[in-house]
Amino acid sequence: MAEKFLIRQGDEEVALELRREDGVTAVRRDGDEHWYHCELSRVGETGLYVLMLDNEPTELYIERRRGGAIVTIGRHTFDYDVGPWRPGGTRVRGAVGGQGLVKMIAPMTGSIVEVRCVPGATVAAGEVLLVMESMKMNNELRSPSAGVVETVPVSAGQRVKAHDLLVSIRTGEG
Repeated sequence: MAEKFLIRQGDEEVALELRREDGVTAVRRDGDEHWYHCELSRVGETGLYVLMLDNEPTELYIERRRGGAIVTIGRHTFDYDVGPWRPGGTRVRGAVGGQGLVKMIAPMTGSIVEVRCVPGATVAAGEVLLVMESMKMNNELRSPSAGVVETVPVSAGQRVKAHDLLVSIRTGEG
């Protein structure tokens, strides 16, 4: 069985699945079909690591910090937050008018069973906005924050892929 993790860099979020079987580790982006063989080896007692991803080596320097890591690959440095995966939404900064825009994205591939919101509706944090069926289970997708529904580009019966936009909500936060 795969574990899911939410990786966050700035405003971008991605859910990754990690599977360990018979001493072999594989990783994939949630919703993708292809699993990548993955092996991470530390070089000595330093922060230098070699990542083998489908037998392609990459050197990286990892500085662990509470809740994540700072990863340097070549000349590029990335500051990541890592946490357990939970269905929800992503917050997009820089929205106009001092307000924020929250985008609820599909946490997995599935079918929309029920849409419980419409553009212009005021919603509360935690309110069920959609019901989505995936792997023969119905999942209630709840609003990550209070606000006004801006768009609902999905309808009942529609098939969606992981990371598709489901609902966008305009909040009063900046």
